[in-house]
Amino acid sequence: MKVTRYLALVAATVITCVSGAIDIEAWKGKEPLTPERIVREVVEYFSQRDPHGIPVLKIPEPIEMPDRITASQITLWDLKISGHSGLRLEYVNVNLTTFSGTVRLSLPVFNVQGEYSWPGWFSTSEGGANITMDGIEILIEMNLGVDDNGIIAVENLKITMHYDNLVLGFENLSTQHSILVGTADVFFGTIIQPLIIGNAQDKIKNLLNQRLQQRLADKPFPDSISPVDYAVAQIRRELKRKQLDPLKMGRKDVTLAWGITVQLKNMELSGLSTIHRTHEVSAQFIDNAVFITIQIGAQELSGGADWSMSAALLPAVAGHLDVQVESLSVTVEVKQPANIRSPPTLRKIDVQLGNLEVRSSGEGTIDYLVEMIVNLLSNALRNIIMDRLEPRIQQVIQKRLNGLDLYRIVMDQLAKRQQLKAEGPRAVQPT
Repeated sequence: MKVTRYLALVAATVITCVSGAIDIEAWKGKEPLTPERIVREVVEYFSQRDPHGIPVLKIPEPIEMPDRITASQITLWDLKISGHSGLRLEYVNVNLTTFSGTVRLSLPVFNVQGEYSWPGWFSTSEGGANITMDGIEILIEMNLGVDDNGIIAVENLKITMHYDNLVLGFENLSTQHSILVGTADVFFGTIIQPLIIGNAQDKIKNLLNQRLQQRLADKPFPDSISPVDYAVAQIRRELKRKQLDPLKMGRKDVTLAWGITVQLKNMELSGLSTIHRTHEVSAQFIDNAVFITIQIGAQELSGGADWSMSAALLPAVAGHLDVQVESLSVTVEVKQPANIRSPPTLRKIDVQLGNLEVRSSGEGTIDYLVEMIVNLLSNALRNIIMDRLEPRIQQVIQKRLNGLDLYRIVMDQLAKRQQLKAEGPRAVQPT
């Protein structure tokens, strides 16, 4: 018989077996399943050259089903399920702007072996069963939103499964059952989707929404803007609350050629609280690394500084410099290995400046000269200047990132949360 004609029967059988009464408590191990343990074992999992299998849980292979399973009038027992140790996370794409995501998993081979019994009108088919599916790809697509209570929830979840080959072995299959199995492709849509995919989708969706409700019940989001834009709005609020707009900077001395020294004091930058998202913010998981793209900008920025310039054998001159930047746009791409013991890498930084306007007040002749040089050259050459500055900015930032111990930061934060949770209401915050 053609393989496709068995699809509905086999898929129903396999998935029903997997979702049967298996006690997964034994898979958790003797050590408590704390957040620290989960992070530690996930990091160890991604430390492998070829991460595969399911992290954290100690799942045996094969899995031996303790109970009899009934699926589409077929009773199965003495079942052994294998192949799950080859499960791989191939790709993840999360769009934080639209709050949608895609996950792709692969499984080289999946096998179920055991005994089966299938009663019929005239006789009962029974004997050994051996079901093998290879080249499996599972695609999970998900959309999130904000419910009426301001809690992030999964709105849509779709699971699609593809495979390369399916090999079925049912011993002693009667003629009647061969005919029924032969018509499996006719009721594919009515059996597979509601029984297998639909059941899994509903379970995963409900579980995710329960976890989101537990974690975010006290952190509601408005439903008028996307959560990522709300987060950016919170950053703007924090900048104002911490009085970082305007941002006051210290003194800067710059030595130029021919013994000329320029001193900048009382530097101040305004407009940082106009930060906003300019394009999509996304994260992708590819080849055991997370690639994050952030595109943000600010509206008009203004700055000012007192300046003075001195040189040997020449009188010192001084004044005040005001700068206005029409707009600022920054694109940042960061790569973080899934093994967070490795530091992140700044793969790209692209800074786009709008028109600049400089006004200087001080010594008249010098003012005109400064304004002319800066206004003409900076606007004419700002893209070239930024192209030259971006590598240096990237090097400075990367130097800081190289000293970042993300693993230790995560573990310390988890330890603090566990301590506060253990102390409960007795924990008193210092005043």
